[in-house]
Amino acid sequence: MKRYYAIAGSLLATLMLILSGCTDSAPNGPKASLGSVTVNKYVAIGNSLSAGYQSNGLYESAQIYSFPNLIAKQLRTAGAAIGDFQQPIYSDPGTPDAGGVLASRYEIISLNGPVIGPKGLTAGAPTNLALQRPYDNLGIPGAVIYDFLDTTNITTKSTARANPLFSLVLRNQAAFGSSVFNQTKAMHPDLITFWLGNNDVLGFATSGGTSVNAFSGLATPTPADKFAAMYAQALKSLRDSLPNAKILVGTIPDVKAIPFFTTIGPKMAAGIPAAYYLRYQKHGVAGSSNDSTKLTEPGAPLICLTASPYASLLGQPTGAWYRYVAQLKNIPISALYASYHAAGIDTTQPFGFDSHNPFPDALVLDAGEQQTAADAVAAFNATIASVAAANGCAVADMNAFFTMIKTQGGIVANGETFTADYVSGGLFSLDGVHPSSKGAGIVANKFIETMNVKFGMNVPYVDINTLPGIPAPLSKAMAGKSIPVIPSSAFRSLDMLWGN
Repeated sequence: MKRYYAIAGSLLATLMLILSGCTDSAPNGPKASLGSVTVNKYVAIGNSLSAGYQSNGLYESAQIYSFPNLIAKQLRTAGAAIGDFQQPIYSDPGTPDAGGVLASRYEIISLNGPVIGPKGLTAGAPTNLALQRPYDNLGIPGAVIYDFLDTTNITTKSTARANPLFSLVLRNQAAFGSSVFNQTKAMHPDLITFWLGNNDVLGFATSGGTSVNAFSGLATPTPADKFAAMYAQALKSLRDSLPNAKILVGTIPDVKAIPFFTTIGPKMAAGIPAAYYLRYQKHGVAGSSNDSTKLTEPGAPLICLTASPYASLLGQPTGAWYRYVAQLKNIPISALYASYHAAGIDTTQPFGFDSHNPFPDALVLDAGEQQTAADAVAAFNATIASVAAANGCAVADMNAFFTMIKTQGGIVANGETFTADYVSGGLFSLDGVHPSSKGAGIVANKFIETMNVKFGMNVPYVDINTLPGIPAPLSKAMAGKSIPVIPSSAFRSLDMLWGN
């Protein structure tokens, strides 16, 4: 666990000034208003971050705190006549796991560990499919930039990606339109938040650099030139169709700033004996490997949260990872072992401490993969800035915002300190990728801050104190050196979002 930093002195004063909007009063005075802007319809375009996806699931008690829904409430306070902000609500306990029956949502199983994962509850169901218009929140968990304009039959796409959330959000295409763009255009919004592109790099990163990209055919993020072309086409299409709409886009945060990549490594490092190194596979290596790390040196590999079930097996003669892969791919374990043995794998050797039984590539983001992800984020954000400027769109720099939170030890909102630490930081939900309810409020306030500055509005900020937080007992349990126990199967639904 990274140290829980205190923010003091001039830094505290600076951060409090930056985040002074995290209150329920208007940011620039007592009177909330839209200025000279008319907002009769607000539409949010995005992925799981916009949808209100939390703790590995989409469920009503989290969706009501999606950052677009929070923005909509604040817009109404400022005088926007937007009425109900409709979302594709899924009743608690939420969306099903890969098996299609039980809820995928992570919850607290036990504080002894702690053990985190699905509780085995029957999944919920959609509650407002009969809405006679498109949803105002068109965030689709798993969506990439290509999906904004794509008119492929959504049922086919849902089947191909094993991601039914496309069908959930873009239902009734014949009446409402066959793409996110078409459904947005049909609602004639005055205000749009557009936050897409995260998954074009996140899928690569969360798979430990093993997920094959549809555009490159390789284990890479979406190629920068492909991303640039699709992003430019997306914003131009919006601007041409909605010339008077206020459009606010978000940049792509550095993937290394989320606890999915920063939680397991430090805890594993504390358990590596002085005489040992962690032996791990670099990008593309499937067999034995002599690459080694203490996980403490500059540029050390990052260990994915998906390594949680295997981190406690270091030093044991085990093939637990390979048994899971065989189950996942539905192939005989004997056949899988034969192929790995041919590549030099020997599971009778100490797992992670022997070159013949190294820590798997899919659970590690090595230095090269980190650089690949960083290069993609930099290229994507350069595109976002230039394309937004060319189309008269405002930019909320979410990359700089989340980087500041990580590098400067956190932020203070309504007197509460939030950091990027897993669970105990309060900013992220239990899957280590998506914001908690309070985190969604902080994201909403960053977007509100930008629209106030760029559009001349005076929309009040979300009062973070009114939003639910991570249960205190779990937060305390995560403050130590213990590695959270999350079953391997619990990650399948999360992986499916990115096609991993």
